[in-house]
Amino acid sequence: MAANGKMIEQAQILTTHNLATLVRQVGIAPEPGWEDLARRCFRTVCRLTARVHHNPRPLATIKDAAYAWRQLIFFLALCTPAEQSRLLSRLGEETARHPAHVAARLAPALAGLHLVAAGGSFPADGTALGGRARRFLGWTTGEHWLRRLPPTRDQATG
Repeated sequence: MAANGKMIEQAQILTTHNLATLVRQVGIAPEPGWEDLARRCFRTVCRLTARVHHNPRPLATIKDAAYAWRQLIFFLALCTPAEQSRLLSRLGEETARHPAHVAARLAPALAGLHLVAAGGSFPADGTALGGRARRFLGWTTGEHWLRRLPPTRDQATG
């Protein structure tokens, strides 16, 4: 079932990207603006990520967070370059409003988002920058990286 979920998720990502083109052609402009919608999605990602901590069965929550992440990227793609830059520079402020483990868990996804926003890309394995950047997908056939709480700087240096 997880393998099928991974395939469906990839198809949804492609469909979402096609929607951006359609939205531009039709001229849709939501009242709060794309930047505000993207910010709201990231707030939802943070809220859902907070629920992963000590959750014995977090996979549904991780999938929901990944769906919100995909919506964030969709809305971000519709922002102007100035709006994108402003929002990307403020994502750390939002993670700071949540328990510390939220920023730690989301750090690889945020590094990946910044990488892609700067024109970079991921290889097929979905990681970059020596594993510090990750593609945030919800479905996996193994253990999801968001489940693991990354070591703190003190733990990593011994």
